[in-house]
Amino acid sequence: MSKVPAATRTLALLRAMAEIGQPTTADRLAKRLSIPRSSCYQLLEALEEQGFAIHYPEERRWGLGLAAWELGSAYQRHEPIERLARPALSKLVSELSKTTSVVGHLAILDGSDVLYLLEERPARSLKLVTDIGVRLPAHLTASGRAMLQHLDRKQLAASFRGRELATRTQLGPKTLSDLEQLLGKERTRGFSLEIDEVTMGYASVGVAILDNLKHPLAAIAITLQSNQLEKLQLSQLAMLLEKAASDLSRKFGHHG
Repeated sequence: MSKVPAATRTLALLRAMAEIGQPTTADRLAKRLSIPRSSCYQLLEALEEQGFAIHYPEERRWGLGLAAWELGSAYQRHEPIERLARPALSKLVSELSKTTSVVGHLAILDGSDVLYLLEERPARSLKLVTDIGVRLPAHLTASGRAMLQHLDRKQLAASFRGRELATRTQLGPKTLSDLEQLLGKERTRGFSLEIDEVTMGYASVGVAILDNLKHPLAAIAITLQSNQLEKLQLSQLAMLLEKAASDLSRKFGHHG
């Protein structure tokens, strides 16, 4: 049994409302989920308070609220990035895998985390903690820092000020000041590099995809075993990533 039945029921209720596709009665929802009607009403009222449900009293029906649609729209906005980035990542991984095993990623910023949307792997691949839907601290990842370096100091401070930054391997920036210094160096270099900060023995190189306002929409990154960096030549790897990211950025109106 779930340790958080209320959360599980709430998610099931939202899914049921989405599947029905139009306002419906609490009685129908309760029967569909096999829960007491009183419990269904309580969940619907909680969802209404947060904007995820709307009550139509004249019809005695409930429908999805604006917050639910905004959540769905936010996910759909990622689709063009994923669709355009997939062939670019696939090409990169295919080319680089001739030399050594690599994994390609597409990630977006979500607060102080990165969220992975795509992962491209060759047939025989590395075992990594990253995967589609996984979140990691942005300040530790190459894809995260590739995006963070395009934010201003106020935006960075809003997410990181006053916090001791988490580490996974005891490596990486531990304060906002450490992070700002590192981002400055990576901004000058044109790409972000992490070695052993997410997982010991692995390294990643990342470059941001920008829109017409120079805002970081996403980032693409390549992960490989850190002892293989010399084999691939870091400068060559960075150049390939920068070209792919630049091509993708142009499709979103950035011509820097």
